[in-house]
Amino acid sequence: MASGAAPRVPVSARDIAVQAQGRRTAPERPHAEPAGEISVTGASLIDFSPVRTTIEVGQTNPGLCAVLENAALLYAGGQTKPARDMLEQGVKNDPETRASPLAWLALFDLQQRANDRAAFDQFALQYVVQFERSPPSWDESTGTRMVVVGPKNTAAGYAMLTGKLTAATAPQIESLRRTMAKHGVQAKLDLAAVAGFDDAGAQLLASALAEARKHRYVLTLQRSEKIRAALEILIRRGRDAGEGAWQLVLELLQFEGKQEPFEERAIEYAIAFEQSPPSWEPPVIPAAETPAMDAVAGAVDDGHVDRSVQAGVEMVVWNGVLSGSCTPQMALVTEYSYSHAVVPIDLSAVERIDFVCAGSLLNVINRVESQRKAVQIVGASPIIRALLLLIGISPRHFLKKSF
Repeated sequence: MASGAAPRVPVSARDIAVQAQGRRTAPERPHAEPAGEISVTGASLIDFSPVRTTIEVGQTNPGLCAVLENAALLYAGGQTKPARDMLEQGVKNDPETRASPLAWLALFDLQQRANDRAAFDQFALQYVVQFERSPPSWDESTGTRMVVVGPKNTAAGYAMLTGKLTAATAPQIESLRRTMAKHGVQAKLDLAAVAGFDDAGAQLLASALAEARKHRYVLTLQRSEKIRAALEILIRRGRDAGEGAWQLVLELLQFEGKQEPFEERAIEYAIAFEQSPPSWEPPVIPAAETPAMDAVAGAVDDGHVDRSVQAGVEMVVWNGVLSGSCTPQMALVTEYSYSHAVVPIDLSAVERIDFVCAGSLLNVINRVESQRKAVQIVGASPIIRALLLLIGISPRHFLKKSF
């Protein structure tokens, strides 16, 4: 290209990734590898950190094709219907897309989200003809997500509250509630990063802990010493400490199994606020934990993986729509890695991840693994998995969720 010429306009997701790294031409995309074999050809790496001015990308991801890449980018930007339409046309008319099982799985994923059973069944028949294997099953229970059938194991959710607890902490508390409410889940709540609290924030957390006890959820509190010490100092002021602080200290004493201090504080609470305190009802004691998962996992070309998550594994749990840098979620992964050799991230409740958040996730994975630790991604839907593969996350990071 002559000096001063206008840059080439991106025409595909691959071109967008290439322009982000300052290149003018896209490298050739690899052909899909044989179905059923575990294979990775090369290495993929992308870094969005501000200290880097260039981005290195190597194309390895088996099962990706131009149509799937573009559809994944559309979906990441919130354009669900155009992404689905593109995939439907691709599996009908484009040989490369038709040969990619991951493209079909992404299409089924979007049809399930749209609750379009008729279209799902129609394309399922075509899938059987194309690959001579059973299609994924329709999830009757929700009508929103495709499921991979497997043994019913129990996983543990890991949540961490960060910053000062205020009314603005409500989304974090709601995420904790969803984690606890998942059937069969053992959740752990890390309080080490709590930097303080006001009355509203203390009430929010106390309410969530009381709900866990009421519904007999299995919840373990971790590193609560700092907030407990602050509460003990504050409640010396009696009623002036605020009802939220008193409620929270009583809940923490129950979770710590300290009945005698609880009874003493309960009497003081009753005197200060002239109302009955909560009764002693300690929470469910969690079952013994099982060893962590292996750090190594392989992936085949259609996006299925060859290892299942073992029962009782503690996880970092994300949910909802993740956009932008997602600093709290990334901090959760980093914090978890300080005390664990393997960091499993559960994306099964994630609706969508945008391009920027996907880049942030890759940067976190690279930083964690530079410390000789492993990151595993569990439960990512096919359309989200396609985006993460496109952005440069290796197929080896993906595990099938079997619970």
